[in-house]
Amino acid sequence: MKSGKGSLTPLFRPRKFWASAILIAFLAAGAALSCVFGVFAFFAATLVAAFMGLNEFGRWPYKTNLVICAGSAVAAAVAGVFTWTEVASLFALFFVISSYLLYFRDRSERLAPALALFAEKLAKAESFDAVIECAWRSLQEMAPEAAVFIILADVKGDLYLPEHFGLPERALKRNGGVPWKVYGSGRSMRIAKVSTGRDQPLDRDALSILSAPLAARAEKLGVLQLEAGTAGAFGEEDVAKLALAAAILAHELFLRGASEPGDDDDKERRRDDDD
Repeated sequence: MKSGKGSLTPLFRPRKFWASAILIAFLAAGAALSCVFGVFAFFAATLVAAFMGLNEFGRWPYKTNLVICAGSAVAAAVAGVFTWTEVASLFALFFVISSYLLYFRDRSERLAPALALFAEKLAKAESFDAVIECAWRSLQEMAPEAAVFIILADVKGDLYLPEHFGLPERALKRNGGVPWKVYGSGRSMRIAKVSTGRDQPLDRDALSILSAPLAARAEKLGVLQLEAGTAGAFGEEDVAKLALAAAILAHELFLRGASEPGDDDDKERRRDDDD
């Protein structure tokens, strides 16, 4: 059922039987033509296309799809249409494709539980400071090879690193660095190769930066930033992952108040002292 104008990509798509039937028909037709004309390249392309299509759109599990396609290759070899060496090369190709599909499936299956556990831990935090500490520890576990920075904004719109793990609070200068750009634009940024003068990393050894805004109900709360010591450490997929983690953290910060009541004067006084 649709209501209004859709702007989101469908994530929950019921798999239809007719898609599997069409792909099986495609497999049968392509295999028959390639066997009649003896074209192994066309036969291999048909099997690979059918295998990937069945896994993406079909209702049957991965093992069933593999048995169907591998069985077709064995049948062609038994019938003497193609050699066993050619069929063995197909098995090697199936192995590579299967490893690729299972690798990405495993990564996607790990993402949702990790973010769910992250949200559960933050929800159990009893105070604002506890949320910061819990988020910092959890994000460091999810990104063990990167430095994690939770940057908050005060009532005047100034950015600062809150006190955590015994480290004192630190104000960020308005130097046009990545945190300020992300906070101002409200958009995530990925820097594959850091320029110290332009990007102003918080870790002086950082060569890659991934940054996402912390915002809830149109209110800017700060920035969540990861920094790594190798160039090109973060990909496009990591941008979406960090944005999801930032949305979860921003929700909890909003519920507890991004600025703790009664502490703003103390924070301003400490920043003045630091300057």
